[in-house]
Amino acid sequence: MKTNFLTVWANSGLTTKSNHVNAPYHFIHIGEVINYIKKEIKQDVDLLDMEAEEIQFQEVIKKIIRNEYKAIAFYTNTENLQNTINLLSIIKQITPNTKTIAYGEMPLYLPDFFKNTAFDAIVSRECDQEVAILDFFKYSIQKIEKKDLRGVINIENGALVSTGKGIYLEPEEWGYPDEKEIPIKKYYHMEGKQQVVLTIARGCPYNCKYCNAVSYYGKKERRRPIKNVIDYINKTNSSMYKFFAPNFTLDESYVFKLCNELKINEKKIKWSCTTRPDLLENEELIKIMAEAGCYKIAIGIESVEKEDLENINKRYQQSKIVEGIKLLQKYGIEYKALIMFGVPKQTKENMKYTLDFLNKHKVTIRPTAYTPFYEMKQNMNLEEISRYDKRTYYEGIKDLAYGDFLKLIYDTDQYKKILG
Repeated sequence: MKTNFLTVWANSGLTTKSNHVNAPYHFIHIGEVINYIKKEIKQDVDLLDMEAEEIQFQEVIKKIIRNEYKAIAFYTNTENLQNTINLLSIIKQITPNTKTIAYGEMPLYLPDFFKNTAFDAIVSRECDQEVAILDFFKYSIQKIEKKDLRGVINIENGALVSTGKGIYLEPEEWGYPDEKEIPIKKYYHMEGKQQVVLTIARGCPYNCKYCNAVSYYGKKERRRPIKNVIDYINKTNSSMYKFFAPNFTLDESYVFKLCNELKINEKKIKWSCTTRPDLLENEELIKIMAEAGCYKIAIGIESVEKEDLENINKRYQQSKIVEGIKLLQKYGIEYKALIMFGVPKQTKENMKYTLDFLNKHKVTIRPTAYTPFYEMKQNMNLEEISRYDKRTYYEGIKDLAYGDFLKLIYDTDQYKKILG
């Protein structure tokens, strides 16, 4: 039996294969999105996660030919955009009547880029993406009219034509990554552990200009009902989770309640989360998180050098980082420092200062390149866009060759040798 709908995640480029910073998002942008749409449309939605499953191209095309899908949704980010465009052009040759929509980072950052592609539509900002995809799928099988589309921008004669305003869903409506709907073992392989990634919160009040949290989900934070989270945990086979939220400890009352429920829940789990250094001040909160199974917290410190922080509008003091490290270590929680190399006006000395500081305090370090997506221009071509890669973007640091910059990103342990 043919399926009407397909969701595709094309391969990323060589430098940004998904076994690092992008791996968790397959659970979110594929698993949660598909689960929501299937429940609402009450039809199957096929999945081609080419990056996770490493599917042979021949099998991809064979699937397209045999199904003749009514509509396909393509997840697009900086790293996989070029492969997505190439695949799209082939699909349009094979099944020209298939309707296609792009969602993910690229339609948010560069909507005008898509005017000159073969896409029929993109998802707009200020909208939960699964709402727009759902409506686009319904429109493709004539279940709703064009005027009823929410959060969809149609591409007509090389112009972007907005439809109805998108909406943000209530948290109880969000989908869950269903182990039967996604290639769960492949996702485990990408993650390097049998860990399910589950969105706890959407939205962020801080709006750091180099982060996409607000572009995706708005400034107002929304959180899943705790009972639903516990029910989901008890239904899945995994005992390890990443609770995804831009700032997990922002809503302390919620975290206390969740941890209390996890403590009395019969199924015991280990879990990690992400937050900011200035949201790690409550010792009682950290204590109950440890008791409830939290084993690691990733903290977006970016740098510990005062000038670096000022240049990216971070206002917390270095003392906050020290206090957070000591607090997590006291309760046996791993402190994972998320840092960025190449922030505006950064020097080799600043980079070395941050790395010396973090190594002195014996924390885990995960670097990425400072990537100013906000500087991208609507008229950029694919080659120019591909520069904005979180592992390779580089505008130059005095007396630091690009090759040495890449060494720092991919093998930070060698920093003393590189930076002197």
